[in-house]
Amino acid sequence: MNKLITLILIAFIGFYFTTQSQTNIWDENPTDSQQELDSLLTILPTSKKINKTPILNRIAEIYWVVNPDKTIEYGTEALKLAIEFKDRDQEGLALINLCQGYLFNDIYDKALQFGLQSLEIRKAIGNDYDLAFTLRTLGWLYYDIGYFDKALEYHTETLRIHEKIGDKQRIAYSYNSIGLIYESKDDCNLALSFFKRSLELIKDSNNKDRIAETMKNMGICYRKINELDLAKTFLESALEITTEIKYEHKKVDILHELALVYLKLKNYEACFALLEESRNIIETLSNNKELIIENDKIMSDYYLAKENYKEAFNYYMKYTQGISEVFSSNKSEKLAEMRILYEAERRESEIKLLEQERNLEAQKRNYLLIGVLLLAIIAMLVIVGLWNNIKKKKAIYLQSHKLSKEKLKTQALERENLEHKLEFRMTELTNLALFISQRTTIYKDLTKSLKDLKFTDLNELKKNIEALIKEYTFKFDFNEDIQRFHSNIENLQSDFLYKLKERFPKLTDKDVQLAVQVKLKLSSKEIANINNISVNSVEIGRHRLRKKLGLDSKDNLVSFLEDI
Repeated sequence: MNKLITLILIAFIGFYFTTQSQTNIWDENPTDSQQELDSLLTILPTSKKINKTPILNRIAEIYWVVNPDKTIEYGTEALKLAIEFKDRDQEGLALINLCQGYLFNDIYDKALQFGLQSLEIRKAIGNDYDLAFTLRTLGWLYYDIGYFDKALEYHTETLRIHEKIGDKQRIAYSYNSIGLIYESKDDCNLALSFFKRSLELIKDSNNKDRIAETMKNMGICYRKINELDLAKTFLESALEITTEIKYEHKKVDILHELALVYLKLKNYEACFALLEESRNIIETLSNNKELIIENDKIMSDYYLAKENYKEAFNYYMKYTQGISEVFSSNKSEKLAEMRILYEAERRESEIKLLEQERNLEAQKRNYLLIGVLLLAIIAMLVIVGLWNNIKKKKAIYLQSHKLSKEKLKTQALERENLEHKLEFRMTELTNLALFISQRTTIYKDLTKSLKDLKFTDLNELKKNIEALIKEYTFKFDFNEDIQRFHSNIENLQSDFLYKLKERFPKLTDKDVQLAVQVKLKLSSKEIANINNISVNSVEIGRHRLRKKLGLDSKDNLVSFLEDI
């Protein structure tokens, strides 16, 4: 039967340690851990050597708070076996257990040594859960020695990994850790913001110990900022939970905090009752020296408030004596050494950072100088290019201007030549009109002379005809001259004819012909001779034309036609 129980326990431990990287003592309730510890201590002696490493590590982990010396003992044995069997995962766990053991015993140099070794191994393995746990352990180490900025750096990195994992419980733990750092830096409002986030994530979980811890921390912050009613509410809720889970060590802490709240509220009776209750619990606990010191300190404050200076002095002396016993000279030296080491490390980092900044500034200056030179060169090239472009454009402009002037001069000469030609043609046309008019007159004279011939005397008639033939020796074709005249008019006055017909489409061909002859400034008689009509007919035509053009009697017909 005993063998069967042992086998079941070994199987349980084997299953647990396949997932151990995802859990640790802070994720569990103390009572559950104590039951597990009893089981592990039972099966350890009968376990094979190769199977002992995870069991030893788990036992060391459970002993963190209960008995740090046991943590160191079992952690050291686990480390030896892990190295022997080349189990890097268990080696990293053993190192962090040793870090925790020495941290709880306030041996900070060894705690830091083992913690950094564990960090190196766990970074190489790459398990985010284990890496985050090592980082937060180192964060608590720096928190304990009072270097809160370094602690905040480690816990912030831990939070980043927890958020990457997406584990609400661990995110809540990181919020709580960061809140404690800000509370220690006396920034209680910022601390409360982190505590509230932590509580919001875990309020529905089964981890009552973690809920109580967060509520206790919120109560402490509210006490520090004198929100005493809220402090009392949260501390009493935390006290109720710790009583339920029977976590006596934490219960004492909460009783002390509640006593300080009642002391501020001047409820001395309640304050003393809480201190008495915590004292009774402390007497039942092992490793209780620091709790007794804290109780003596608050008792001294209580009697001082009650103006019982004798008792206040007695408890204060107990407090100072306890401090001197716990905080031995050896511990002081180690803490001072640790702080010097940290300061040296910080100073070295600052020097490196300053050196990097100086190099960076030098590089910036060099780059700036190179940039300025490049800009100057580019600016010069741009200016030269612009200047050449301006010169080219100016030359092109001057050449274009010269060509334009020459072109205008040529156009002026051509226009002048055309005007001369037009004037010549107009003169020619006028002369032609006059010539036609003269021929018409000659024709009429010839006709009249022929009419005056007397046919009574044939010899005289013959003589008169021969005289007329000699007088009119040229031959002319009247209709051909008239046709040529009108054809020339259409060629020379084509633009005028187009505009006249466009503006006055109702004009007849005779109206248009008359308008052209009037525009040429021919007299009515000359127009009559050209067209072989009477002067009276010309005057009637001019009157009709003025009417069709919409002219008044005072308007000059020639000027109107020239404007068209």
